[in-house]
Amino acid sequence: MSGYLSVGILLAVLGAFFVLMPYEKLHEVFRGMRSPVTTKVGGAVLLIGGIAMIAKGITLL
Repeated sequence: MSGYLSVGILLAVLGAFFVLMPYEKLHEVFRGMRSPVTTKVGGAVLLIGGIAMIAKGITLL
């Protein structure tokens, strides 16, 4: 398994976690989160970045 694939899977899982988890639950654990919008946007960016890295890792195999 290449590094791109491993990091891509990690980012995709983390991004999906932030996108799918309700903001109230996330705010209980991570007190520093200020806005639900930026939390969801950040999760979407992580998810897209993870998918792109997975695709790059697959093409390099």
